[in-house]
Amino acid sequence: MDSLFNAFLAMGLLVVIVLVIYLVDRVNSLEKETRRTSHPSAASAAPSDPWSGLSGKVLWDAMTGRPPAHLSALTLQELRLRYELVLHKHIQSLFDEGVRDGQRGMSGEPRNPRTIQTSQGDVESWLPTPQANALYKCGLDSTQLLGPDALAPVRQALDEAGQLLFSKAQLTLTEPLSASLMPLAPAAVAPAVPAAADPRPAPGTGLPG
Repeated sequence: MDSLFNAFLAMGLLVVIVLVIYLVDRVNSLEKETRRTSHPSAASAAPSDPWSGLSGKVLWDAMTGRPPAHLSALTLQELRLRYELVLHKHIQSLFDEGVRDGQRGMSGEPRNPRTIQTSQGDVESWLPTPQANALYKCGLDSTQLLGPDALAPVRQALDEAGQLLFSKAQLTLTEPLSASLMPLAPAAVAPAVPAAADPRPAPGTGLPG
């Protein structure tokens, strides 16, 4: 009888011990969760990188079909939408650099890569050397050649370089680059020639007597 009583007592104590351990563990878990909610970690509080850690040639490679293995398809698509502005700005900066050098009678090698500023943060952008040089030379030539006929090949080279870059980055170029970087001068409007006065009298009026 004593052995049976002792067995029940031991089982009861074991249940109580397990219950106490469970309650203590539960209280600790709730306390940790409360602290995490009220004091977010630095990692969660820090703003996310809009460029997913990519820059320079690595960013260009990702945009042209060679993304890093860790980059998801959704992240890549969001990145490409942001990259369109970066590509536009990089192209314009190369063209503008050529214009400035041409106005000063200089010629050099365009900087590549270069830092592009956006509302979502600065990013280093890289473009293939042949297209970067072509864009720079278009800016240079636009200041040294005069007349629509002389500038026509420059406009064509500018449009071809832009179309190639956008195509490689899997983006759509909505209008040729020359439309914004080398707009055509508006044609002179000929002044209106007043119509000659009709010597005939208006209908219903007679000749003066």
